[in-house]
Amino acid sequence: MAKTFPVEQRGIGKPDYTREIFAGKERAGIALKYNQQFRVFAADWITGDPDYPLVIPETLASGAKRSLRDSDTNELLPITIPVGRTLTFIAMGYAVNQDILVYSYIDALILGVSTSLGAVGGGQAVYENKVRELSTTWYDPTAALPHTLDIRVYNVGGGDLYGGVGMLCVEEIVGTVPFSTTKECVCPHCDHKQTEPTSATRITCKGCGKEYMVTNFASLRQLGG
Repeated sequence: MAKTFPVEQRGIGKPDYTREIFAGKERAGIALKYNQQFRVFAADWITGDPDYPLVIPETLASGAKRSLRDSDTNELLPITIPVGRTLTFIAMGYAVNQDILVYSYIDALILGVSTSLGAVGGGQAVYENKVRELSTTWYDPTAALPHTLDIRVYNVGGGDLYGGVGMLCVEEIVGTVPFSTTKECVCPHCDHKQTEPTSATRITCKGCGKEYMVTNFASLRQLGG
């Protein structure tokens, strides 16, 4: 009789390319590697609707500015990209009724690094995919340092701004620092912060008791390959 014994698992398994092959038969999507995760930074300005009282109306006045939010936590930027991580922009989209300027700031308080991500006229819809691959690797290819990121929208039009701005990014592990299993979520109703699992999407605020939703893109990550 053959002997059996436990074997320590190493690596991430044999690459499975069936998903990529099948993807050619369906609409395009994003399938990330095991060491990557999807990040979205966005902002919306809406007039509000009495049929949806829990949706908070908001606008951006002429001459005003505002940072985007992390869709996974509802936290306003700036945020910190920790040591061992890189962040790369892969797509961006704008649809607004006023003229806007969009700028990104990486470590701007220390080094003054800023990049224009677009100047958009009111009434135009803009989408760019893998056009401006702005990345922290431009300044720190080995991810040896933490970096602060802020993305701001400036209303340079003559009236209140309505519409939306979104930035799609990929965060990647460089080294052995794992992704966090928790996140700090911010209530849009009372700004209360609380720790939730990374997979959480429907949050009950422990401050005001209201519910809100955040995103979870962990399911887009591949387990092998």
